[in-house]
Amino acid sequence: MNTPLFNLPLFPLNLLPLPGETIALHIFEERFQTLFDRLESMEIDEFGIPFVNDEQQMKLGGLMRLVFASEPDEHGFRDAAVRCIGLFTLEDFTKSSPHDEAPPYPTGTIRRWSEWKSFMLSEKATADFSKAATLSNAPAKMGALGQPNDGLMQALIQHQITPQKRFNILSARDDRSRNEQIDNAARFTFLIAEQEAHRNKGYFPN
Repeated sequence: MNTPLFNLPLFPLNLLPLPGETIALHIFEERFQTLFDRLESMEIDEFGIPFVNDEQQMKLGGLMRLVFASEPDEHGFRDAAVRCIGLFTLEDFTKSSPHDEAPPYPTGTIRRWSEWKSFMLSEKATADFSKAATLSNAPAKMGALGQPNDGLMQALIQHQITPQKRFNILSARDDRSRNEQIDNAARFTFLIAEQEAHRNKGYFPN
């Protein structure tokens, strides 16, 4: 059954936040200063970061809540921390409006998207991500968000998988394609961590 549609303020970026991820933003455009003023005053409580790649608006994004915002400086600029609480698909996008009655920032019609909760890490991917974490001296955090399948989200966050690869994995046409992409991302992450570990020891493999 389809989830309901609803309207959401949007902050398009070349980012694809994932559930459980906290990111830092620098707010300098006046239209987004207005958005964060309204978030801070709790006039609105959620906004979306739809993924933009090469100036192309993609149909997937992160549902965000404000964690912290600094006081605006003399130019109105401020820093903020926001946390992703879910994902959405973008059904319709409305650009900023110059009219007084409309929000100055973009808005869109979105649908909460929960299919990601069924996506799993294979044993192979889990092993490669864990080995990469060990080589990087970063403890593996598979399942750290509380559910077994949260391991995928945590791995993509912890190993800083690029927004485009995140998008490709989440929007794969079927489970086989998705699992193949996850396995490839995990293997690549391990090989890069292994290469970096060798470099730090002064050993450069061919």
